[in-house]
Amino acid sequence: MRLQVSCFEANVCRRALLGRILLSAQVGLLLVACAPEGPHASADEIEHAKQIYTACVEDELGLELERLEISSNGDIEVEFAPGYSQHELAQAAAICEPRIGSVLEPGGTSVLGPPPNLGRPGSDAELAALLAERARLGFEGAILVEAAGVRRIEAGYGRRSLDSSSTPDTRTAFDCGSIMKDVTAATIFLLDEDGVLSRDQPLSDFFPDLPSVWSAATIEQLITHSAGFGEYHDTQGDFEPMDRAQALAAIFAQVPRFPPGTDTAYSNSGYTLLAALIEQVTGDDYRSVVRERVFEPVGMQRSGFYGEALWSDGNVAVGRGAEQYGSNDPARWPAPTWALLGNGGLVSDLEDLLRFARARDREELFHLSTRAAYWRAQPSGSIAGKSMTGSAGGNDFGFNAVAIQVAEDATYVVAASHVLSPVSAEILGVEVLQTLYGAVLELP
Repeated sequence: MRLQVSCFEANVCRRALLGRILLSAQVGLLLVACAPEGPHASADEIEHAKQIYTACVEDELGLELERLEISSNGDIEVEFAPGYSQHELAQAAAICEPRIGSVLEPGGTSVLGPPPNLGRPGSDAELAALLAERARLGFEGAILVEAAGVRRIEAGYGRRSLDSSSTPDTRTAFDCGSIMKDVTAATIFLLDEDGVLSRDQPLSDFFPDLPSVWSAATIEQLITHSAGFGEYHDTQGDFEPMDRAQALAAIFAQVPRFPPGTDTAYSNSGYTLLAALIEQVTGDDYRSVVRERVFEPVGMQRSGFYGEALWSDGNVAVGRGAEQYGSNDPARWPAPTWALLGNGGLVSDLEDLLRFARARDREELFHLSTRAAYWRAQPSGSIAGKSMTGSAGGNDFGFNAVAIQVAEDATYVVAASHVLSPVSAEILGVEVLQTLYGAVLELP
Protein backbone atom coordinates (compact mmCIF):
# COMPACT_ATOMS: atom_id res chain seq x y z
CA MET A 1 0.00 0.00 0.00
CA ARG A 2 1.21 3.49 -0.81
CA LEU A 3 -0.10 6.87 0.18
CA GLN A 4 -1.69 8.92 -2.55
CA VAL A 5 -1.02 12.59 -1.89
CA SER A 6 -1.83 15.60 -4.03
CA CYS A 7 -0.46 19.07 -3.49
CA PHE A 8 -3.75 20.94 -3.17
CA GLU A 9 -3.69 24.50 -1.84
CA ALA A 10 0.02 24.75 -2.66
CA ASN A 11 0.02 28.43 -1.84
CA VAL A 12 -0.25 27.70 1.89
CA CYS A 13 3.06 25.83 1.97
CA ARG A 14 5.87 27.62 3.78
CA ARG A 15 8.78 29.22 1.96
CA ALA A 16 11.42 26.82 3.28
CA LEU A 17 9.39 23.84 2.05
CA LEU A 18 8.31 22.80 5.53
CA GLY A 19 5.40 20.78 4.23
CA ARG A 20 2.83 18.44 5.68
CA ILE A 21 4.04 15.20 7.28
CA LEU A 22 1.90 12.20 6.44
CA LEU A 23 2.49 8.89 8.18
CA SER A 24 1.77 5.34 7.13
CA ALA A 25 2.83 2.38 9.22
CA GLN A 26 2.83 0.18 6.14
CA VAL A 27 5.08 2.18 3.85
CA GLY A 28 7.10 4.47 6.06
CA LEU A 29 6.96 8.21 5.66
CA LEU A 30 5.80 10.04 2.58
CA LEU A 31 6.56 13.70 3.13
CA VAL A 32 5.20 16.20 0.66
CA ALA A 33 6.11 19.87 0.52
CA CYS A 34 4.43 22.04 -2.05
CA ALA A 35 5.91 25.03 -3.81
CA PRO A 36 4.07 27.62 -5.89
CA GLU A 37 3.07 26.51 -9.37
CA GLY A 38 5.35 27.16 -12.30
CA PRO A 39 8.84 25.81 -13.12
CA HIS A 40 11.65 27.33 -11.12
CA ALA A 41 14.43 24.81 -10.53
CA SER A 42 16.70 23.49 -13.27
CA ALA A 43 17.78 19.86 -13.53
CA ASP A 44 21.14 20.77 -11.96
CA GLU A 45 19.43 22.60 -9.10
CA ILE A 46 17.16 19.62 -8.46
CA GLU A 47 20.14 17.28 -8.38
CA HIS A 48 21.95 19.63 -6.00
CA ALA A 49 18.90 19.74 -3.73
CA LYS A 50 18.68 15.94 -3.71
CA GLN A 51 22.33 15.64 -2.70
CA ILE A 52 21.94 18.15 0.15
CA TYR A 53 18.74 16.56 1.44
CA THR A 54 20.05 13.00 1.22
CA ALA A 55 23.25 13.85 3.09
CA CYS A 56 21.25 15.61 5.79
CA VAL A 57 18.70 12.89 6.50
CA GLU A 58 21.01 9.90 6.09
CA ASP A 59 24.33 11.15 7.46
CA GLU A 60 23.07 13.47 10.20
CA LEU A 61 19.70 12.04 11.21
CA GLY A 62 20.40 8.39 10.40
CA LEU A 63 17.16 7.93 8.45
CA GLU A 64 17.10 5.64 5.43
CA LEU A 65 15.68 7.11 2.24
CA GLU A 66 13.67 4.81 0.01
CA ARG A 67 12.49 7.42 -2.47
CA LEU A 68 13.10 11.10 -3.13
CA GLU A 69 11.42 13.02 -5.92
CA ILE A 70 11.69 16.78 -6.48
CA SER A 71 9.86 18.52 -9.31
CA SER A 72 10.87 21.69 -11.12
CA ASN A 73 8.32 23.77 -9.19
CA GLY A 74 9.76 22.57 -5.88
CA ASP A 75 7.25 19.88 -4.90
CA ILE A 76 9.08 17.26 -2.88
CA GLU A 77 8.01 13.70 -2.11
CA VAL A 78 10.10 11.73 0.36
CA GLU A 79 9.61 8.16 1.48
CA PHE A 80 11.63 6.78 4.38
CA ALA A 81 12.14 3.16 5.33
CA PRO A 82 10.11 1.95 8.34
CA GLY A 83 11.60 2.39 11.79
CA TYR A 84 11.60 6.15 12.10
CA SER A 85 10.14 8.11 15.02
CA GLN A 86 7.90 11.15 14.89
CA HIS A 87 10.72 13.15 16.47
CA GLU A 88 13.03 12.18 13.58
CA LEU A 89 10.39 13.17 11.05
CA ALA A 90 10.01 16.55 12.68
CA GLN A 91 13.78 16.97 12.55
CA ALA A 92 13.86 16.09 8.85
CA ALA A 93 11.31 18.83 8.20
CA ALA A 94 12.88 21.42 10.47
CA ILE A 95 16.55 20.78 9.67
CA CYS A 96 16.95 19.24 6.23
CA GLU A 97 14.26 20.99 4.22
CA PRO A 98 15.47 24.54 4.89
CA ARG A 99 18.83 23.58 3.41
CA ILE A 100 17.26 22.91 0.03
CA GLY A 101 14.71 25.71 0.10
CA SER A 102 17.09 28.29 -1.32
CA VAL A 103 18.14 25.95 -4.14
CA LEU A 104 14.56 25.38 -5.29
CA GLU A 105 12.84 28.63 -4.42
CA PRO A 106 14.30 31.94 -5.59
CA GLY A 107 14.32 34.57 -2.90
CA GLY A 108 14.54 32.09 -0.05
CA THR A 109 17.31 32.20 2.53
CA SER A 110 20.46 30.97 0.84
CA VAL A 111 22.06 28.06 2.66
CA LEU A 112 25.14 26.69 0.90
CA GLY A 113 24.38 28.75 -2.18
CA PRO A 114 26.82 31.08 -3.98
CA PRO A 115 27.82 34.07 -1.85
CA PRO A 116 26.06 37.38 -2.60
CA ASN A 117 29.48 38.99 -3.14
CA LEU A 118 30.41 36.56 -5.91
CA GLY A 119 33.44 37.82 -7.80
CA ARG A 120 34.97 39.98 -5.06
CA PRO A 121 36.31 39.39 -1.51
CA GLY A 122 33.79 39.78 1.28
CA SER A 123 33.91 42.69 3.70
CA ASP A 124 33.76 42.44 7.49
CA ALA A 125 30.22 43.80 7.32
CA GLU A 126 29.16 41.05 4.86
CA LEU A 127 30.71 38.36 7.04
CA ALA A 128 28.95 39.77 10.10
CA ALA A 129 25.62 39.82 8.24
CA LEU A 130 26.06 36.17 7.20
CA LEU A 131 26.82 35.11 10.77
CA ALA A 132 23.85 37.03 12.17
CA GLU A 133 21.52 35.39 9.66
CA ARG A 134 22.86 31.91 10.42
CA ALA A 135 22.39 32.52 14.15
CA ARG A 136 18.75 33.40 13.42
CA LEU A 137 18.41 30.11 11.52
CA GLY A 138 19.56 28.20 14.59
CA PHE A 139 23.36 27.95 14.53
CA GLU A 140 24.75 27.49 18.04
CA GLY A 141 28.48 27.14 18.51
CA ALA A 142 31.61 29.12 17.71
CA ILE A 143 33.70 30.11 14.70
CA LEU A 144 37.26 31.36 14.30
CA VAL A 145 38.72 32.72 11.05
CA GLU A 146 42.28 33.79 10.38
CA ALA A 147 43.49 35.15 7.03
CA ALA A 148 47.15 36.01 6.34
CA GLY A 149 47.82 36.20 10.05
CA VAL A 150 44.88 38.51 10.74
CA ARG A 151 42.01 37.27 12.89
CA ARG A 152 38.90 38.18 10.88
CA ILE A 153 36.24 36.41 12.98
CA GLU A 154 36.09 35.24 16.57
CA ALA A 155 32.47 34.69 17.56
CA GLY A 156 30.10 32.47 19.50
CA TYR A 157 26.33 31.98 19.36
CA GLY A 158 23.63 30.38 21.48
CA ARG A 159 24.20 28.72 24.83
CA ARG A 160 26.79 26.14 25.87
CA SER A 161 23.96 24.06 27.34
CA LEU A 162 20.30 24.37 28.21
CA ASP A 163 21.34 24.90 31.84
CA SER A 164 23.82 27.65 31.03
CA SER A 165 23.47 31.28 30.03
CA SER A 166 27.09 31.36 28.78
CA THR A 167 27.78 31.69 25.06
CA PRO A 168 30.32 29.32 23.45
CA ASP A 169 33.68 30.87 22.57
CA THR A 170 36.93 29.80 20.94
CA ARG A 171 38.05 28.10 24.17
CA THR A 172 34.86 26.06 24.53
CA ALA A 173 35.52 22.34 24.19
CA PHE A 174 33.43 20.51 21.57
CA ASP A 175 33.28 16.91 20.44
CA CYS A 176 35.07 17.15 17.08
CA GLY A 177 34.24 13.67 15.79
CA SER A 178 36.17 12.53 12.73
CA ILE A 179 38.71 15.34 12.86
CA MET A 180 40.41 12.75 15.07
CA LYS A 181 41.26 10.93 11.84
CA ASP A 182 43.55 13.82 10.82
CA VAL A 183 45.39 13.45 14.12
CA THR A 184 45.71 9.68 13.64
CA ALA A 185 47.01 10.18 10.09
CA ALA A 186 49.50 12.82 11.27
CA THR A 187 50.84 10.38 13.87
CA ILE A 188 51.35 7.71 11.20
CA PHE A 189 53.23 10.19 8.99
CA LEU A 190 55.48 11.15 11.92
CA LEU A 191 56.26 7.48 12.62
CA ASP A 192 57.05 7.04 8.92
CA GLU A 193 59.32 10.10 9.11
CA ASP A 194 61.16 8.42 12.01
CA GLY A 195 61.61 5.19 10.07
CA VAL A 196 59.43 3.20 12.48
CA LEU A 197 57.20 2.12 9.60
CA SER A 198 56.63 2.80 5.91
CA ARG A 199 53.25 3.78 4.59
CA ASP A 200 53.79 1.42 1.65
CA GLN A 201 54.03 -1.59 3.94
CA PRO A 202 51.24 -4.18 3.82
CA LEU A 203 49.20 -4.76 6.96
CA SER A 204 50.44 -8.36 7.02
CA ASP A 205 53.82 -7.03 8.22
CA PHE A 206 52.16 -5.98 11.47
CA PHE A 207 49.22 -8.31 12.01
CA PRO A 208 50.30 -11.97 11.70
CA ASP A 209 46.73 -13.25 12.01
CA LEU A 210 45.50 -11.07 9.14
CA PRO A 211 43.15 -13.04 6.84
CA SER A 212 44.59 -13.54 3.36
CA VAL A 213 41.81 -11.49 1.81
CA TRP A 214 43.44 -8.40 3.39
CA SER A 215 47.07 -9.34 2.75
CA ALA A 216 47.50 -6.79 -0.07
CA ALA A 217 46.08 -3.84 1.90
CA THR A 218 48.64 -1.19 2.87
CA ILE A 219 48.93 1.51 5.51
CA GLU A 220 48.60 4.19 2.82
CA GLN A 221 45.33 2.65 1.66
CA LEU A 222 43.96 2.83 5.21
CA ILE A 223 44.84 6.53 5.32
CA THR A 224 43.14 7.25 1.99
CA HIS A 225 40.06 5.04 2.64
CA SER A 226 41.01 2.80 -0.28
CA ALA A 227 41.75 -0.49 1.51
CA GLY A 228 38.19 -1.81 1.18
CA PHE A 229 37.24 -2.03 4.85
CA GLY A 230 33.69 -1.31 5.98
CA GLU A 231 32.44 1.98 7.35
CA TYR A 232 31.89 0.64 10.88
CA HIS A 233 32.89 -2.39 12.97
CA ASP A 234 30.56 -1.71 15.91
CA THR A 235 26.92 -2.73 16.13
CA GLN A 236 25.77 -0.53 19.03
CA GLY A 237 27.23 2.88 18.27
CA ASP A 238 30.13 4.99 19.49
CA PHE A 239 29.99 3.80 23.11
CA GLU A 240 29.84 0.06 22.52
CA PRO A 241 32.12 -1.79 24.99
CA MET A 242 34.97 -3.18 22.89
CA ASP A 243 38.64 -3.92 23.49
CA ARG A 244 41.37 -3.93 20.87
CA ALA A 245 41.26 -7.68 20.26
CA GLN A 246 37.50 -7.57 19.72
CA ALA A 247 37.83 -4.62 17.35
CA LEU A 248 40.52 -6.32 15.28
CA ALA A 249 38.49 -9.52 15.08
CA ALA A 250 35.41 -7.62 13.90
CA ILE A 251 37.36 -5.58 11.35
CA PHE A 252 39.32 -8.51 9.92
CA ALA A 253 36.09 -10.53 9.60
CA GLN A 254 34.62 -7.94 7.24
CA VAL A 255 34.01 -8.83 3.62
CA PRO A 256 36.01 -6.41 1.42
CA ARG A 257 33.87 -3.81 -0.28
CA PHE A 258 36.38 -3.95 -3.15
CA PRO A 259 39.92 -5.25 -3.72
CA PRO A 260 42.41 -3.03 -1.84
CA GLY A 261 43.54 -0.05 -3.89
CA THR A 262 40.84 -0.28 -6.57
CA ASP A 263 38.30 2.18 -5.17
CA THR A 264 37.58 4.45 -2.20
CA ALA A 265 34.89 4.27 0.49
CA TYR A 266 34.84 6.06 3.81
CA SER A 267 35.98 3.77 6.62
CA ASN A 268 36.00 4.37 10.36
CA SER A 269 37.24 0.80 10.76
CA GLY A 270 40.36 1.61 8.74
CA TYR A 271 41.32 4.37 11.15
CA THR A 272 40.75 2.14 14.17
CA LEU A 273 43.20 -0.25 12.49
CA LEU A 274 45.68 2.64 12.23
CA ALA A 275 45.30 3.27 15.98
CA ALA A 276 46.01 -0.41 16.65
CA LEU A 277 49.00 -0.20 14.32
CA ILE A 278 50.35 2.80 16.26
CA GLU A 279 50.21 0.75 19.46
CA GLN A 280 51.79 -2.23 17.69
CA VAL A 281 54.87 -0.35 16.48
CA THR A 282 55.39 1.92 19.51
CA GLY A 283 54.48 -0.47 22.30
CA ASP A 284 52.57 2.39 23.91
CA ASP A 285 48.95 3.42 24.39
CA TYR A 286 47.45 5.11 21.32
CA ARG A 287 46.25 8.13 23.27
CA SER A 288 49.66 8.62 24.90
CA VAL A 289 51.39 8.52 21.51
CA VAL A 290 48.97 11.07 20.07
CA ARG A 291 49.57 13.42 22.99
CA GLU A 292 53.35 13.07 22.74
CA ARG A 293 53.66 13.32 18.96
CA VAL A 294 50.87 15.81 18.09
CA PHE A 295 49.10 17.58 20.93
CA GLU A 296 52.15 18.56 22.98
CA PRO A 297 54.47 19.73 20.14
CA VAL A 298 51.67 21.81 18.62
CA GLY A 299 50.56 23.28 21.95
CA MET A 300 47.06 21.76 21.91
CA GLN A 301 46.55 22.03 25.67
CA ARG A 302 42.75 21.67 25.62
CA SER A 303 42.64 18.67 23.28
CA GLY A 304 42.03 15.17 24.53
CA PHE A 305 39.50 12.37 24.73
CA TYR A 306 36.10 11.86 26.31
CA GLY A 307 35.99 11.97 30.09
CA GLU A 308 39.39 13.56 30.69
CA ALA A 309 39.97 16.26 33.33
CA LEU A 310 41.23 18.85 30.85
CA TRP A 311 38.05 20.88 30.94
CA SER A 312 37.47 21.28 34.67
CA ASP A 313 36.66 24.96 34.08
CA GLY A 314 33.28 23.85 32.72
CA ASN A 315 33.74 25.59 29.37
CA VAL A 316 32.32 22.63 27.46
CA ALA A 317 29.48 22.48 24.92
CA VAL A 318 26.71 20.03 25.75
CA GLY A 319 25.15 18.41 22.69
CA ARG A 320 21.53 18.68 21.64
CA GLY A 321 20.97 16.29 18.78
CA ALA A 322 19.01 13.32 17.51
CA GLU A 323 20.28 11.07 20.32
CA GLN A 324 21.18 11.32 23.99
CA TYR A 325 23.97 9.57 25.87
CA GLY A 326 24.21 10.46 29.52
CA SER A 327 24.26 14.23 29.83
CA ASN A 328 25.60 14.66 26.27
CA ASP A 329 28.63 16.31 27.84
CA PRO A 330 31.83 14.93 26.22
CA ALA A 331 33.85 15.87 29.31
CA ARG A 332 31.71 13.42 31.28
CA TRP A 333 31.37 10.66 28.73
CA PRO A 334 33.36 7.47 29.35
CA ALA A 335 36.74 7.14 27.66
CA PRO A 336 36.45 5.94 24.04
CA THR A 337 36.53 2.20 23.50
CA TRP A 338 37.97 0.49 20.45
CA ALA A 339 34.64 1.04 18.73
CA LEU A 340 35.79 4.65 18.34
CA LEU A 341 39.55 4.92 18.98
CA GLY A 342 41.48 6.25 16.00
CA ASN A 343 38.42 7.42 14.13
CA GLY A 344 36.67 9.67 16.68
CA GLY A 345 36.47 10.66 20.32
CA LEU A 346 38.42 13.93 19.99
CA VAL A 347 37.42 16.80 22.27
CA SER A 348 39.04 20.12 21.42
CA ASP A 349 38.47 23.86 21.12
CA LEU A 350 38.82 26.18 18.14
CA GLU A 351 42.12 27.67 19.27
CA ASP A 352 43.66 24.18 19.30
CA LEU A 353 42.13 23.25 15.95
CA LEU A 354 43.65 26.40 14.51
CA ARG A 355 47.04 25.52 16.01
CA PHE A 356 46.84 22.05 14.46
CA ALA A 357 45.93 23.49 11.05
CA ARG A 358 48.79 26.01 11.16
CA ALA A 359 51.30 23.38 12.31
CA ARG A 360 50.53 21.16 9.33
CA ASP A 361 51.23 24.08 6.98
CA ARG A 362 54.55 24.96 8.58
CA GLU A 363 57.51 22.93 9.79
CA GLU A 364 56.21 22.78 13.35
CA LEU A 365 55.02 19.21 12.92
CA PHE A 366 56.46 17.62 9.76
CA HIS A 367 59.60 17.90 7.70
CA LEU A 368 58.95 19.54 4.33
CA SER A 369 58.81 16.27 2.35
CA THR A 370 56.53 14.64 4.92
CA ARG A 371 54.22 17.63 4.89
CA ALA A 372 53.86 17.45 1.11
CA ALA A 373 53.05 13.73 1.29
CA TYR A 374 50.57 14.31 4.10
CA TRP A 375 48.63 16.88 2.09
CA ARG A 376 48.61 14.69 -1.02
CA ALA A 377 46.77 12.08 1.05
CA GLN A 378 44.10 14.53 2.27
CA PRO A 379 40.81 15.38 0.52
CA SER A 380 41.11 18.64 -1.37
CA GLY A 381 39.20 21.13 -3.47
CA SER A 382 39.68 24.67 -4.70
CA ILE A 383 38.39 28.16 -4.00
CA ALA A 384 39.05 31.07 -6.36
CA GLY A 385 41.64 28.91 -8.15
CA LYS A 386 43.56 28.12 -4.96
CA SER A 387 43.95 24.71 -3.36
CA MET A 388 41.81 24.06 -0.30
CA THR A 389 41.93 21.20 2.18
CA GLY A 390 39.47 20.50 4.93
CA SER A 391 38.06 17.98 7.32
CA ALA A 392 34.90 17.68 9.37
CA GLY A 393 33.34 15.46 11.96
CA GLY A 394 30.13 15.00 13.85
CA ASN A 395 27.82 12.56 15.57
CA ASP A 396 24.20 11.89 16.47
CA PHE A 397 24.42 13.89 19.70
CA GLY A 398 24.34 17.31 18.03
CA PHE A 399 28.06 17.92 17.53
CA ASN A 400 29.70 19.01 14.30
CA ALA A 401 33.11 20.55 13.63
CA VAL A 402 35.05 21.67 10.57
CA ALA A 403 38.59 22.84 9.84
CA ILE A 404 39.32 24.37 6.42
CA GLN A 405 42.58 25.83 5.21
CA VAL A 406 43.92 27.55 2.11
CA ALA A 407 47.66 27.19 2.66
CA GLU A 408 48.64 29.56 -0.14
CA ASP A 409 46.98 32.45 1.70
CA ALA A 410 47.48 31.18 5.26
CA THR A 411 43.69 31.28 5.57
CA TYR A 412 41.97 29.10 8.17
CA VAL A 413 38.30 28.62 9.00
CA VAL A 414 37.47 26.50 12.05
CA ALA A 415 34.00 26.13 13.51
CA ALA A 416 32.12 23.86 15.87
CA SER A 417 28.45 23.45 16.72
CA HIS A 418 26.62 21.38 19.32
CA VAL A 419 22.97 21.79 18.37
CA LEU A 420 21.33 20.04 15.42
CA SER A 421 19.91 22.82 13.25
CA PRO A 422 19.62 23.79 9.57
CA VAL A 423 23.10 25.32 9.88
CA SER A 424 25.87 23.04 11.11
CA ALA A 425 29.46 24.11 11.70
CA GLU A 426 30.43 22.46 8.43
CA ILE A 427 27.83 24.44 6.46
CA LEU A 428 28.78 27.68 8.18
CA GLY A 429 32.49 27.08 7.58
CA VAL A 430 31.96 26.60 3.85
CA GLU A 431 29.70 29.65 3.63
CA VAL A 432 32.20 31.84 5.45
CA LEU A 433 35.03 30.61 3.21
CA GLN A 434 32.97 31.40 0.10
CA THR A 435 32.11 34.85 1.41
CA LEU A 436 35.77 35.53 2.26
CA TYR A 437 36.83 34.77 -1.30
CA GLY A 438 33.68 35.77 -3.17
CA ALA A 439 33.80 32.41 -4.90
CA VAL A 440 32.14 29.00 -4.89
CA LEU A 441 34.00 26.10 -3.30
CA GLU A 442 34.76 23.47 -5.94
CA LEU A 443 35.16 19.82 -4.97
CA PRO A 444 36.27 16.90 -7.13
